[in-house]
Amino acid sequence: MARELDADWFIHHDADEFRESPWPGVRLADAIARVDALGYNAVDFATLQFWPVHDDFRPGDDVRTAFPFYAEPPSHDRLQIRGWKKTAAVDLVETGGHEARFEGRRVFPLRFIARHYPIRGQAHGQRKVLHERRQRFLERERARGWHVQYDDVSEATSFIRDPASLRRYDAEDVRLHLTLRHRGVEALETSIAAAAADAAALRQRIDGLVADLAARTEELARRTAEGDARTSELEERTRERDAQAQELQARAAELEDRRREIDRRTEELALVRERLDATQAALTGVNADAARLRADLAERAAELSATRGELAAAREEHAATRGELATARADAAALRAQLDASTSEAAEMRAGLDARAKEVAGWRAAVDDLTRRLDAYERSLSWRWTAPARAAYRLVTRRR
Repeated sequence: MARELDADWFIHHDADEFRESPWPGVRLADAIARVDALGYNAVDFATLQFWPVHDDFRPGDDVRTAFPFYAEPPSHDRLQIRGWKKTAAVDLVETGGHEARFEGRRVFPLRFIARHYPIRGQAHGQRKVLHERRQRFLERERARGWHVQYDDVSEATSFIRDPASLRRYDAEDVRLHLTLRHRGVEALETSIAAAAADAAALRQRIDGLVADLAARTEELARRTAEGDARTSELEERTRERDAQAQELQARAAELEDRRREIDRRTEELALVRERLDATQAALTGVNADAARLRADLAERAAELSATRGELAAAREEHAATRGELATARADAAALRAQLDASTSEAAEMRAGLDARAKEVAGWRAAVDDLTRRLDAYERSLSWRWTAPARAAYRLVTRRR
């Protein structure tokens, strides 16, 4: 309808409302023309809810005379931008007809007056609210927060209000109030309230920060005290560590002296090892010489054993010769006895004895020469030099 009707301004208006200018003596149309002249293209209305204070209203009576008492609208019903200048597109659906929304909207700061008379008596209120309106409320509209003005109404609700709970309508007083508290003032009050809320929140935050700072200061003091105690403890530990460091330095110096002593002894040990190695090498040579000496001694011992065997054989032969000599002497005695008996036979026997005597003399000379040789060998240097070897040989022979 707003797009199709040939008009400059439109008002979304209900049958139970009366709309008036905010200026006394100025008609509604003239007031809208004044708003248009000032460059604004929308009008907000201050809705005043008039309630019956008796149940004597009759059809045909003027409700403005019958019900002179009103109440301020609830917060959900305060926004009433229902007048606007013709535009290409306007939206009333999103707000349930409470606000005309369009691009480039400039709302006049001074609200116009909307006198609303929804109820005219107890029977009318029950019929309208309980039996007519509630049946038409859609759940999807209720979900958007609409139609909440009658949520507290029941069969026992009285629609007749006490005049003491309402305000008597005074046009001049209402217009003065609207002039003093226009939309700009309300916006300023809203911003001030928001700023006050922000300030309260900020103050609360500051109080929290102050309390937190106090707690942190106390914690800092406690930690400072702990830090001082730890610093004292650290200083004491530092002194102890310095003493330990000095002791460690002394021990390090002592260890260094010991290390030098160990190095010196290591060098001495190395020299001793070198000497031991040389001695071991010499001992190896001595062992080789001893082995060779043992072999030589074994050879000499074998020769000595053979010589002793020959000497024993010679002695046995000498003993046998002596026996034979004794026998020969006995025989000679016998022969001498026989010589007396027979000279010829004696001469012959003497010749034989002389020959045997020469032979015995030769044997005796050989034995004597062998004895002299053995005695000379025992007195020789080689015999004396090999005495340790013989002793070692005897020792080894006894150990075996």
